[in-house]
Amino acid sequence: MSPQYITSEDHLPSDTGGEVTVQVTNQETKEIFQTRARLSRDSHELDDPEPLTVLRGPHENVEEQWYIEIIEADLDGAPVDDRVLDRCIEQSRTQSDVVTVRSEDVRALVTYLVETGEYDSVSEAVRTFVTQHLAETRPLLLDRYVERRVRLEQDDLSRRLTGGDET
Repeated sequence: MSPQYITSEDHLPSDTGGEVTVQVTNQETKEIFQTRARLSRDSHELDDPEPLTVLRGPHENVEEQWYIEIIEADLDGAPVDDRVLDRCIEQSRTQSDVVTVRSEDVRALVTYLVETGEYDSVSEAVRTFVTQHLAETRPLLLDRYVERRVRLEQDDLSRRLTGGDET
């Protein structure tokens, strides 16, 4: 039996023609991974099509049948260690949020972008570069970060509302 894949329309690039990078879930194993693939709504447009369900709508409750031809899987590489990620999130909440690059060259280039009006500040430029780079190279890490961060904030709110936190 051919594998079946699922993705959210949020993970689809705006241009689905040609080769794309997309996050999919193997419906049977529930494995989530990044893949380089070709997508189509018509199976005849692909050499080796496999079913792809695209979830749409605000609650992702509308399904569309697409097809995927996987070219290269697991582009994200290293798995995410939740314990390390949780520790890093906690440290970022309790310690300084200043990140130092220590590079004359990077500082000069980023300052140039600020001086020419492309960014309002060095901080804004660096935040943009880092998040764009992570979105392109480690999308699963970003997804996991969001999941863990939301869970921690929900736990904090629950403790405050139930009197479990004296702050």
